[in-house]
Amino acid sequence: MKKPVRIFVADDHRLMLAGLATLIESIDGLALAGKFSSGQELVDALNKTVNTPDICIVDIEMPGMDGVETVKKIRLTHPRMKIMALTMHNEWHFVNRMIAAGADGYLLKNVERDVFTASIERVLKGEEFVTEGLIKPKAGDEPLSDREREILRHIAAGRSNKEIADALFISARTADTHRTNIKRKLKLSTLSQLVEYAKNSGII
Repeated sequence: MKKPVRIFVADDHRLMLAGLATLIESIDGLALAGKFSSGQELVDALNKTVNTPDICIVDIEMPGMDGVETVKKIRLTHPRMKIMALTMHNEWHFVNRMIAAGADGYLLKNVERDVFTASIERVLKGEEFVTEGLIKPKAGDEPLSDREREILRHIAAGRSNKEIADALFISARTADTHRTNIKRKLKLSTLSQLVEYAKNSGII
């Protein structure tokens, strides 16, 4: 008999946590292995358990350690763990932050039961970043201009402002301004986050 998929869940809203726990327990093939009211509690439990879950589902906005930091912490000790964000936030900058942190999928809390189940299955199969419940951005909604995407491609390659400036025949100051604007638009701050975004957006 196939073993059920073991799931850890973290959400600071008690009613949402209870509802999610009930949902998971009602679906054949899924098993609630632990529920926690904060990201820190989930991380602590994950580091102590000898029977690790198959997937962790985390809210984004939690007191103390938020979902983004929770994902980063999990990645440090369990780099192959599957992680899904489950949130009410449908803005793409939240998606980008979770991608950069290392999450495998992103779901809105109002998705249907069958979509929830199917998304977990897709993440466990190792599909590319899974998003459900979000409206795909239109071409005109792309946060970066063509020039900024070109700049980001150079940034992701590890080039300095001077190297970018020489390659694109612009000043180093202009290259630095583009770099700052890209970080502001994407709400990302580190090189590794920018590289991850570039990969997942098809820029590199």
